[in-house]
Amino acid sequence: MKNTSSILTEKVVNSAINSLRKKKRIELLSFAAIAKELDVGIDELSSFYTTTEDIFLKAQKKDWESLHRYWDKQIKKAKTPGDYMRAFEIFFERFVETLSKDSDLRFELSCYLPACVKFRDKNRIKVKEKFTKLIKRGWPGKDEKVIQRQSELVTVLFYGFIDHVVHIPKNERLKILSDFRNMLNLHLQDRKFF
Repeated sequence: MKNTSSILTEKVVNSAINSLRKKKRIELLSFAAIAKELDVGIDELSSFYTTTEDIFLKAQKKDWESLHRYWDKQIKKAKTPGDYMRAFEIFFERFVETLSKDSDLRFELSCYLPACVKFRDKNRIKVKEKFTKLIKRGWPGKDEKVIQRQSELVTVLFYGFIDHVVHIPKNERLKILSDFRNMLNLHLQDRKFF
């Protein structure tokens, strides 16, 4: 069972998302309105968040931290090239499976709010480092320059994939994921790619 603070933070995020969908402007979002809707004091909200931007930043961090923990477990268990290839693929599966119903708006905010953009940029570096490690071990025998180019390209493609997949219906996401993974696998099988 979730603790009370976790339940409240989820309610705050959902309330902020719902308000943002109605009002269409982040500047119109306020702690007072969220507190009133949830029937809690502003002081209670302030104990978790410093600004309305902080609501979305913490939600973004929570989602990515959970995804990284899961991914790290898969990488740690990997022993053979096939295991590393599977850890590479599992990341994409888990990413798509865990997208929230509000992933479109959350993604848009991660590209708009300054603190979220800063976190997104740092996280992108972390993701690329893991792609590099997995490509090196899952597809052994590649030149270091090829690994770097491929990991950069996979990272760019993944962030483009995010932009697309968050805007399509949930039941279509797995279909596009299958095509996306097939494309990446074909790309990574080439040992001397450009």
